[in-house]
Amino acid sequence: MKALSIAFLVLLANFTQAKEPANDGFRAGISPQKPAILCADQADNRIRLVDPFAQDADDADLWSYPASEAPPSEYIPTDAKRVEIGGKVFILAAYHGRVRLVRFRDSKLIKDYPSYSSCHSAELLPDGSIATVNSNHGMLRLHHSADDFVDTALPYAHGVTWDKKRQCLWVLGDQLYRFRYRDRQFSLDQQYDLPQSPTGHDLFPLRTAPKLLVSNNDALYLFDIETEAFQLLSDLKWIKSASQSADGSIWISDPQRPQVGANWQSDSIIPVQPPGSKQRHTIAGSKFYKARWWQPADFSY
Repeated sequence: MKALSIAFLVLLANFTQAKEPANDGFRAGISPQKPAILCADQADNRIRLVDPFAQDADDADLWSYPASEAPPSEYIPTDAKRVEIGGKVFILAAYHGRVRLVRFRDSKLIKDYPSYSSCHSAELLPDGSIATVNSNHGMLRLHHSADDFVDTALPYAHGVTWDKKRQCLWVLGDQLYRFRYRDRQFSLDQQYDLPQSPTGHDLFPLRTAPKLLVSNNDALYLFDIETEAFQLLSDLKWIKSASQSADGSIWISDPQRPQVGANWQSDSIIPVQPPGSKQRHTIAGSKFYKARWWQPADFSY
């Protein structure tokens, strides 16, 4: 595993220029602690970082890829994750048919790999390879480069996250799977039946605790890695994304927004834990597929 870590550091050194300052991962006014929401917005096919507390909708946009003045992407985004290593921040974006790694500071495209048209999420691995999950095709794809990849059949593949402490990859599909990653290849280590139905959708870690947020078509659960048990958090159906805020509350993309667009799109996030809250953050004009709090993913990187 030490060799993997060294390889990853070497890879990251190639991402950036030696003259760049150590904290160049943060654009002016966007600190690591800033309360913001990272969205895979299908309204205009952009990855957007927005301020949910902005008083004016015009002031809400903090960053977007492509930039707001540039033409939109030809690919429809499905997920976006903040990846921070060595003081550098990158955005890992999944699209129908594509996965991209973008340097946040200057929006430079670092990696751009083709994937299946049903690509739903992606994860960066310690050696710089990328894993994507592709739902309709039922495939976990391991990308070493644009034309060097390996496919593993995985029904209903929708979510994926790296676990740096346990050095494994969690993948969500018809079950919750745990894969080992050694010598540039996956090996299945364990799998867990999902509550209610085999329809896993979103997979994202808590900020600090060894637990995973897991949604399927029926509800949202918390999977405790140490006890290997699922706990029901919300019985709302069709939750596309979930994340934990800095205050410990857990938020989801509101699945009950039929006025927005397609039934998989939303413009709002709402808390489900603690229960009973009436809070809501709406991003005017959005039709995002997934949206999560902007935060370091210490579980993975």
